[in-house]
Order: sequence, then C-alpha cells, then structure tokens
Amino acid sequence: MAEQINQLHKKAYDIYLPLVEDVCRRNVPEEELSYFLDYLLYFTGDEKMLDLYKKVCRTYLYIYPSCIKSYIDAYREMWEDENV
Repeated sequence: MAEQINQLHKKAYDIYLPLVEDVCRRNVPEEELSYFLDYLLYFTGDEKMLDLYKKVCRTYLYIYPSCIKSYIDAYREMWEDENV
C-alpha cells in the first residue's frame, strides 16, 4: 500500500511539475489559480508536492494576497496536525 501511495505521488509530481512551471511563468487570473491550487492541495502531504504548492503560493502572494492566505490556511487545516 505504501508503495502505491509513493507511486501516486511520483505520478502527481511528474504531471504537476510542468503545470506549476507554466502557472508561475505567466500571470493567471485568480479564478484559474484557485482552481489549480484546489487540486494541488490534496497532494501536499508529499514533500515534493508541497514544494510545488509553495512555489505557486510564493509566485502569487503579492498579486492575490487574500487568495494565497486562504490556501495557506487550507494547507495548515488539512495537513498541519499530521506533520507534527
């Protein structure tokens, strides 16, 4: 089971890496960003996926501060207790 989860995380990383790079290269509308972060959030229990999530958040922090704050809070709510 653990191996399957690791494989799923690797597949997710391979799929999301070019998407994250694309989103970080251009200025996407807030609605598109929210939609993207919704999907990315569910994989952030994995360290490499969390790095991608952070990259997107850092890229858009000053463009959409309230949106990014809500996604930081969502991450903490979803994963913080599990990471302690």
